[in-house]
Amino acid sequence: MRKILIIAWREYRAMVGTRAFLISMAVMPLLMLGVVCIPAMLQGLQVPAVRTIAVIDQTGGLLPLLQLAADRRNQQLSAARDGQSAASHDGLTAMLGLQDQSLYEFRAHPASDFGDDDRLLLSQQIRAGKLHAFVEIPINASLTWVSEDPGMSDVRRWCEQTIDSVQRQQRLADCVPAGLLPVVTVALSQSTELQSQGLSFLDDTGQIQREPVQSSLSSIAVPIGIAGMMFVAVLLSVQPMLESVLEEKLLRISEVLLGSASATQLMTGKLAGNAAGAMTIFGLYGAGAICVAWLQGFAESVPWALLPWLLFLQLLAVLLFSSVFMSVAACVNQMREAQCLLMPVWLVLMLPLLICMHVIREPNGHLATAASFFPPATPLLMAVRMSTGVMIPVWQSLLSLAIMLAGTAVGIVVASRLYRAGILRQGRTPGFADLLHLVLRGECGG
Repeated sequence: MRKILIIAWREYRAMVGTRAFLISMAVMPLLMLGVVCIPAMLQGLQVPAVRTIAVIDQTGGLLPLLQLAADRRNQQLSAARDGQSAASHDGLTAMLGLQDQSLYEFRAHPASDFGDDDRLLLSQQIRAGKLHAFVEIPINASLTWVSEDPGMSDVRRWCEQTIDSVQRQQRLADCVPAGLLPVVTVALSQSTELQSQGLSFLDDTGQIQREPVQSSLSSIAVPIGIAGMMFVAVLLSVQPMLESVLEEKLLRISEVLLGSASATQLMTGKLAGNAAGAMTIFGLYGAGAICVAWLQGFAESVPWALLPWLLFLQLLAVLLFSSVFMSVAACVNQMREAQCLLMPVWLVLMLPLLICMHVIREPNGHLATAASFFPPATPLLMAVRMSTGVMIPVWQSLLSLAIMLAGTAVGIVVASRLYRAGILRQGRTPGFADLLHLVLRGECGG
């Protein structure tokens, strides 16, 4: 036991007591924050472009209304850039770089005798960059949009929504007397608000109470934040384990270490030290996230009751993947050989992130439930499901925990066989069939 603790302490210090570790701890949140901030910064550095759209208005009355709506939109964007309307939804979206900040300008084009020659002329102007697009507005037909933009461009979507709204108003004006039009317009524009309420339950006194409702922002931000922290903790722990074991094998340090401790003691100590380092990473990130939530007034959104679950799931995930990376490093002779063997492992490690948003939308759906019983994905997906605020059946939580415990135990046993058989092995790189022989028999097949 003493030897295991000494090895674990040495691995822990080698992992967290370096400048590279501190830099990685600082850079990773900055990279994640940059995903949100960089688009807004780039938008702020750019001068808003003016997109000129030619309008062939055969109705004779839509172009002035369309230009009026464009002027109102341009003013709102300018105010958002100046910080005057950041509290509004559109202003906040624009400041985050999620909205097209180009200014729209509409230009009338003669609608009489409009034909293919005019379309060719306008298309040539679009190719030359003098025009962004042109739109044909017939009297009783669908609109026609021509541009080099993709089908889901912001300007096309805005024009379609604006023209549709204006045409609805005109149809309403044709059907309703002028004296009643303002009243009818106000009545139709009123929306019905749907308020969310929690489930009802009986408290200790027998009174019917309602569970608190989690805000839509926290129901998305909390699971994504937890998934990100858990993934980063695994990512920052498995790579040092791979490099450490491979370095000891290449420099023959492992031969010296095996003279003082058994392979089981060496592997156990390394796993313990690596797991301690990963939990340190998770704890630091978690403490930072809690502090930010408390300072921003979102302390009630922190899932305090889930902290023991999160810590235990994180520990199991680190032990499972660290043992896999350790066993692969013990069986190869070069880093590039390890990367080839680890490609399937990386794909499995990334799997929970690929379906994370689907799990957040439907925590009790068939995909979320089935995937949470797959041991490599269980820690992250169960943490995401629990943090959404949706009631997860107790049997699913307990079953997933039992499956994860069994999967981690099997993974460590398999990794220990590969580690013992491969740490002193030299020669050609083993294939998957060779690894299977090492697991089953402790020796490489012929």
